[in-house]
Amino acid sequence: MAEDTGLIRSFCQGAGEDLRLLADLHASELTPEQMRELQALQFPALLALDIPEQDFQLAAHVLQTTVQEWPQEPTAQVVDALATDFASIYLNGSLHAFPSESVWLDDEELTCQQPMFEVRECYQRYGLNAPNWRRMADDHLVNELLFVAHLLEQASDSPAQQQPLVEAARFMDEHLLRWLLPFGRRVAQRCSTPFYASLALLTALYAEHIRDLLADILETPRESHAAIEARLKAQRTAAATPQPMQYFPGVAPSW
Repeated sequence: MAEDTGLIRSFCQGAGEDLRLLADLHASELTPEQMRELQALQFPALLALDIPEQDFQLAAHVLQTTVQEWPQEPTAQVVDALATDFASIYLNGSLHAFPSESVWLDDEELTCQQPMFEVRECYQRYGLNAPNWRRMADDHLVNELLFVAHLLEQASDSPAQQQPLVEAARFMDEHLLRWLLPFGRRVAQRCSTPFYASLALLTALYAEHIRDLLADILETPRESHAAIEARLKAQRTAAATPQPMQYFPGVAPSW
């Protein structure tokens, strides 16, 4: 039992740190200093989880090769190409792959829709809020990754308490993983630089693997995407159905 607790703590710490690193890379344009740091870290080889799946290994190989091939002193051309690609993905929406849950789940593909408010409620249950939701909405990829990292870090502090892990699994099922893999695939197909193409896909596959490990830890099999969508649709329908008013004799005014 103590060994299991230690393994869970190690997993939560490592995965939480990795998600924070990935969130940072999706949050802002790379600076030359950050590029040198990634080279020194041999990113993504430093990631805590060993994932044998072929798609992940390919994305990781492309990403590591790309990082190591950057000039030791990045040229303006390399930095500008990365900045332009970052803007296309995360800022101006020119790839039609916006990193926000609402855009992927809303029928009209708009930002700041119902998914954002549902995600905000999840954060508030843990005393958290998005620092500036107008600049980076609650359901932005960065904020959702950071929330899962927060839950894993809470679990690492008290590995015998499963509630943060249950919440992380639920949040990933009902929010992050409903759209992250389609986002990663579209970015990989449409962006201009191998760095962001492989980063987007690697992030999605890494999150999927974390969810698989949570299923093992919690001893609860993952629902299929179809089952999750059906369950959430039933919940929304039930919430929107008017409830019949009960009649209590003698309460209403009489004429």
